[in-house]
Amino acid sequence: MIKIFDYFFKKEIPILMYHRLIDAKKDIGVHIIYYDVNKFEEQLIYLKEKGFKTITFKDLKNITEEDKKKEKYIILTFDDGYKDNFELLFPLLKKYNMKAVIYMVSHLEDNRWDIEETGEKRFELMNSNQILEMHKSGLVEFGGHTMHHVKLNKLDPEKQKEEIEGNKIYLEKLLNEKLVSFAYPFGLFNNESKKIVKELGYSYGIATDSGAFYINNDLYEIRRIGIFSDITMSKFKRRIKGNYNLKKCNNLK
Repeated sequence: MIKIFDYFFKKEIPILMYHRLIDAKKDIGVHIIYYDVNKFEEQLIYLKEKGFKTITFKDLKNITEEDKKKEKYIILTFDDGYKDNFELLFPLLKKYNMKAVIYMVSHLEDNRWDIEETGEKRFELMNSNQILEMHKSGLVEFGGHTMHHVKLNKLDPEKQKEEIEGNKIYLEKLLNEKLVSFAYPFGLFNNESKKIVKELGYSYGIATDSGAFYINNDLYEIRRIGIFSDITMSKFKRRIKGNYNLKKCNNLK
Protein backbone atom coordinates (compact mmCIF):
# COMPACT_ATOMS: atom_id res chain seq x y z
CA MET A 1 0.00 0.00 0.00
CA ILE A 2 1.37 3.42 -0.97
CA LYS A 3 1.13 5.99 1.82
CA ILE A 4 -0.86 9.21 1.61
CA PHE A 5 2.45 11.11 1.71
CA ASP A 6 3.55 9.41 -1.51
CA TYR A 7 0.42 10.57 -3.33
CA PHE A 8 1.87 14.08 -3.54
CA PHE A 9 5.28 13.00 -4.82
CA LYS A 10 4.92 9.82 -6.91
CA LYS A 11 4.52 10.57 -10.61
CA GLU A 12 3.87 8.60 -13.79
CA ILE A 13 3.37 9.57 -17.43
CA PRO A 14 -0.33 10.45 -17.90
CA ILE A 15 -1.93 8.39 -20.68
CA LEU A 16 -5.17 9.99 -21.81
CA MET A 17 -7.95 8.15 -23.64
CA TYR A 18 -10.18 9.93 -26.18
CA HIS A 19 -12.45 8.58 -28.91
CA ARG A 20 -14.32 11.09 -31.11
CA LEU A 21 -13.91 14.84 -31.57
CA ILE A 22 -16.92 16.90 -32.65
CA ASP A 23 -17.49 20.41 -33.99
CA ALA A 24 -21.29 20.32 -34.36
CA LYS A 25 -24.26 19.27 -32.21
CA LYS A 26 -25.39 16.78 -34.85
CA ASP A 27 -22.35 14.67 -34.00
CA ILE A 28 -23.26 14.27 -30.34
CA GLY A 29 -23.89 10.58 -29.78
CA VAL A 30 -25.67 8.37 -27.28
CA HIS A 31 -22.41 7.73 -25.41
CA ILE A 32 -20.25 10.41 -23.80
CA ILE A 33 -17.10 9.32 -25.65
CA TYR A 34 -17.16 12.46 -27.81
CA TYR A 35 -15.28 15.67 -26.99
CA ASP A 36 -15.68 19.20 -28.32
CA VAL A 37 -12.79 20.03 -30.64
CA ASN A 38 -12.47 23.61 -29.35
CA LYS A 39 -12.12 22.37 -25.79
CA PHE A 40 -9.58 19.85 -27.00
CA GLU A 41 -7.55 22.63 -28.61
CA GLU A 42 -7.61 24.48 -25.29
CA GLN A 43 -6.12 21.37 -23.71
CA LEU A 44 -3.33 21.24 -26.28
CA ILE A 45 -2.54 24.91 -25.69
CA TYR A 46 -2.42 24.29 -21.94
CA LEU A 47 -0.08 21.32 -22.42
CA LYS A 48 2.23 23.49 -24.54
CA GLU A 49 2.21 26.29 -22.00
CA LYS A 50 3.05 23.90 -19.17
CA GLY A 51 5.94 22.30 -21.05
CA PHE A 52 4.45 18.88 -21.70
CA LYS A 53 5.97 16.77 -24.47
CA THR A 54 3.60 14.44 -26.30
CA ILE A 55 5.09 11.03 -27.06
CA THR A 56 3.98 7.70 -28.52
CA PHE A 57 4.53 4.17 -27.26
CA LYS A 58 7.38 3.75 -29.72
CA ASP A 59 9.00 6.76 -28.06
CA LEU A 60 8.28 5.33 -24.61
CA LYS A 61 10.40 2.26 -25.33
CA ASN A 62 13.49 4.48 -25.39
CA ILE A 63 12.67 6.70 -22.42
CA THR A 64 14.54 6.01 -19.18
CA GLU A 65 13.49 6.73 -15.60
CA GLU A 66 16.09 9.50 -15.62
CA ASP A 67 14.45 11.01 -18.72
CA LYS A 68 11.12 11.07 -16.86
CA LYS A 69 12.66 13.27 -14.19
CA LYS A 70 13.88 15.79 -16.77
CA GLU A 71 10.84 16.00 -19.07
CA LYS A 72 7.07 16.24 -18.65
CA TYR A 73 5.78 13.51 -20.94
CA ILE A 74 2.17 12.75 -21.83
CA ILE A 75 0.54 10.26 -24.23
CA LEU A 76 -2.68 11.15 -26.07
CA THR A 77 -4.57 8.08 -27.30
CA PHE A 78 -7.69 7.82 -29.47
CA ASP A 79 -9.65 4.59 -29.75
CA ASP A 80 -11.38 3.07 -32.79
CA GLY A 81 -10.11 5.34 -35.59
CA TYR A 82 -13.07 7.60 -36.33
CA LYS A 83 -13.05 9.75 -39.44
CA ASP A 84 -13.13 12.88 -37.27
CA ASN A 85 -9.65 11.94 -36.05
CA PHE A 86 -8.46 12.78 -39.55
CA GLU A 87 -10.71 15.80 -40.06
CA LEU A 88 -10.42 17.45 -36.62
CA LEU A 89 -7.57 15.90 -34.64
CA PHE A 90 -4.95 15.77 -37.37
CA PRO A 91 -5.03 19.51 -38.23
CA LEU A 92 -4.50 20.36 -34.56
CA LEU A 93 -1.60 17.95 -34.21
CA LYS A 94 0.04 19.65 -37.18
CA LYS A 95 -0.79 23.12 -35.89
CA TYR A 96 0.86 22.50 -32.50
CA ASN A 97 3.39 19.87 -33.64
CA MET A 98 2.09 17.31 -31.17
CA LYS A 99 1.76 13.53 -31.32
CA ALA A 100 -1.04 11.03 -30.72
CA VAL A 101 -1.64 7.28 -30.81
CA ILE A 102 -4.72 5.93 -32.61
CA TYR A 103 -6.01 2.41 -31.98
CA MET A 104 -7.52 1.37 -35.29
CA VAL A 105 -10.31 -1.10 -36.00
CA SER A 106 -9.29 -2.55 -39.36
CA HIS A 107 -12.19 -4.46 -40.90
CA LEU A 108 -15.17 -2.13 -40.43
CA GLU A 109 -16.22 1.13 -42.11
CA ASP A 110 -18.22 2.42 -39.15
CA ASN A 111 -19.06 1.87 -35.47
CA ARG A 112 -21.54 -0.94 -36.09
CA TRP A 113 -20.64 -2.58 -32.77
CA ASP A 114 -22.36 0.36 -31.04
CA ILE A 115 -25.12 0.76 -33.62
CA GLU A 116 -26.26 -2.83 -33.22
CA GLU A 117 -25.90 -3.10 -29.45
CA THR A 118 -26.91 0.32 -28.11
CA GLY A 119 -28.60 2.18 -30.95
CA GLU A 120 -25.75 4.67 -31.32
CA LYS A 121 -25.63 6.91 -34.38
CA ARG A 122 -23.50 5.84 -37.30
CA PHE A 123 -20.02 7.35 -37.35
CA GLU A 124 -17.53 6.55 -40.10
CA LEU A 125 -14.06 5.22 -39.45
CA MET A 126 -10.99 6.39 -41.39
CA ASN A 127 -10.11 4.86 -44.72
CA SER A 128 -6.67 3.56 -45.70
CA ASN A 129 -5.63 6.78 -47.47
CA GLN A 130 -6.39 8.86 -44.39
CA ILE A 131 -4.54 6.41 -42.16
CA LEU A 132 -1.50 6.55 -44.42
CA GLU A 133 -1.45 10.34 -44.57
CA MET A 134 -1.50 10.58 -40.79
CA HIS A 135 1.15 7.90 -40.44
CA LYS A 136 3.50 9.57 -42.93
CA SER A 137 3.32 12.85 -41.01
CA GLY A 138 5.29 11.32 -38.15
CA LEU A 139 2.77 12.77 -35.69
CA VAL A 140 0.49 9.73 -35.42
CA GLU A 141 1.36 6.23 -34.30
CA PHE A 142 -1.21 3.53 -35.01
CA GLY A 143 -1.89 0.59 -32.74
CA GLY A 144 -4.02 -2.54 -32.90
CA HIS A 145 -7.67 -2.71 -31.80
CA THR A 146 -8.99 -5.98 -33.35
CA MET A 147 -10.65 -6.43 -36.74
CA HIS A 148 -14.25 -5.94 -35.59
CA HIS A 149 -14.09 -4.21 -32.16
CA VAL A 150 -15.03 -7.33 -30.24
CA LYS A 151 -15.29 -8.15 -26.53
CA LEU A 152 -12.22 -10.33 -26.22
CA ASN A 153 -13.20 -11.75 -22.84
CA LYS A 154 -16.28 -13.31 -24.45
CA LEU A 155 -14.27 -15.19 -27.09
CA ASP A 156 -12.32 -18.44 -26.94
CA PRO A 157 -8.52 -18.16 -27.33
CA GLU A 158 -8.56 -19.17 -31.01
CA LYS A 159 -11.09 -16.48 -31.93
CA GLN A 160 -9.24 -13.89 -29.84
CA LYS A 161 -6.04 -14.60 -31.71
CA GLU A 162 -7.83 -14.39 -35.05
CA GLU A 163 -9.19 -10.92 -34.20
CA ILE A 164 -5.94 -9.57 -32.78
CA GLU A 165 -3.61 -11.09 -35.35
CA GLY A 166 -5.79 -10.28 -38.37
CA ASN A 167 -5.90 -6.64 -37.31
CA LYS A 168 -2.13 -6.56 -36.78
CA ILE A 169 -1.34 -8.15 -40.15
CA TYR A 170 -3.60 -5.73 -42.02
CA LEU A 171 -2.27 -2.57 -40.37
CA GLU A 172 1.39 -3.57 -40.58
CA LYS A 173 1.05 -4.32 -44.28
CA LEU A 174 -0.69 -0.98 -44.86
CA LEU A 175 1.83 1.04 -42.84
CA ASN A 176 4.88 -1.04 -43.73
CA GLU A 177 5.86 -0.86 -40.07
CA LYS A 178 5.58 -3.03 -36.98
CA LEU A 179 2.94 -2.04 -34.46
CA VAL A 180 4.11 -1.35 -30.92
CA SER A 181 0.92 -1.35 -28.82
CA PHE A 182 -2.55 -2.89 -28.77
CA ALA A 183 -5.63 -1.53 -26.95
CA TYR A 184 -8.31 -3.93 -25.73
CA PRO A 185 -11.74 -2.89 -27.13
CA PHE A 186 -14.19 -1.79 -24.40
CA GLY A 187 -11.30 -2.35 -21.96
CA LEU A 188 -12.46 -5.98 -21.80
CA PHE A 189 -9.93 -8.82 -21.83
CA ASN A 190 -8.62 -11.76 -19.84
CA ASN A 191 -5.26 -13.38 -19.17
CA GLU A 192 -5.45 -15.20 -22.49
CA SER A 193 -5.86 -11.87 -24.29
CA LYS A 194 -2.72 -10.49 -22.63
CA LYS A 195 -0.80 -13.64 -23.48
CA ILE A 196 -1.80 -13.45 -27.16
CA VAL A 197 -0.90 -9.76 -27.42
CA LYS A 198 2.55 -10.48 -26.00
CA GLU A 199 3.12 -13.58 -28.16
CA LEU A 200 2.21 -11.65 -31.31
CA GLY A 201 5.07 -9.26 -30.64
CA TYR A 202 3.37 -6.23 -29.13
CA SER A 203 5.46 -4.37 -26.56
CA TYR A 204 2.43 -2.93 -24.75
CA GLY A 205 -1.17 -3.93 -24.03
CA ILE A 206 -3.37 -0.93 -23.28
CA ALA A 207 -6.38 -1.13 -20.95
CA THR A 208 -8.85 1.54 -19.83
CA ASP A 209 -9.42 1.83 -16.07
CA SER A 210 -7.60 -1.31 -14.93
CA GLY A 211 -3.94 -1.95 -14.34
CA ALA A 212 -1.24 -0.77 -11.96
CA PHE A 213 -0.25 2.85 -11.39
CA TYR A 214 3.27 2.29 -12.70
CA ILE A 215 3.42 1.43 -16.40
CA ASN A 216 6.32 -0.99 -15.97
CA ASN A 217 4.47 -3.06 -13.36
CA ASP A 218 2.49 -4.74 -16.13
CA LEU A 219 3.26 -3.79 -19.73
CA TYR A 220 0.19 -5.69 -20.95
CA GLU A 221 -2.36 -3.95 -18.76
CA ILE A 222 -1.52 -0.26 -18.89
CA ARG A 223 -4.06 2.03 -17.27
CA ARG A 224 -5.40 5.13 -19.02
CA ILE A 225 -7.35 8.22 -17.98
CA GLY A 226 -10.62 8.68 -19.84
CA ILE A 227 -11.46 12.10 -21.30
CA PHE A 228 -15.19 12.26 -22.03
CA SER A 229 -17.67 15.00 -22.90
CA ASP A 230 -18.17 16.07 -19.26
CA ILE A 231 -14.50 16.76 -18.54
CA THR A 232 -13.96 20.44 -17.76
CA MET A 233 -10.60 22.17 -17.92
CA SER A 234 -10.25 22.03 -14.13
CA LYS A 235 -10.88 18.26 -14.22
CA PHE A 236 -8.41 17.93 -17.08
CA LYS A 237 -5.71 19.73 -15.11
CA ARG A 238 -6.13 17.30 -12.21
CA ARG A 239 -5.92 14.32 -14.55
CA ILE A 240 -2.54 15.27 -16.03
CA LYS A 241 -0.65 15.91 -12.79
CA GLY A 242 0.97 12.49 -12.92
CA ASN A 243 -0.60 11.09 -9.76
CA TYR A 244 -4.29 10.99 -10.72
CA ASN A 245 -4.49 7.18 -10.96
CA LEU A 246 -2.41 6.55 -7.83
CA LYS A 247 -5.29 7.14 -5.45
CA LYS A 248 -7.59 4.70 -7.28
CA CYS A 249 -4.93 2.04 -7.70
CA ASN A 250 -4.02 2.01 -4.01
CA ASN A 251 -7.37 2.73 -2.36
CA LEU A 252 -6.08 5.94 -0.83
CA LYS A 253 -8.76 7.92 1.00
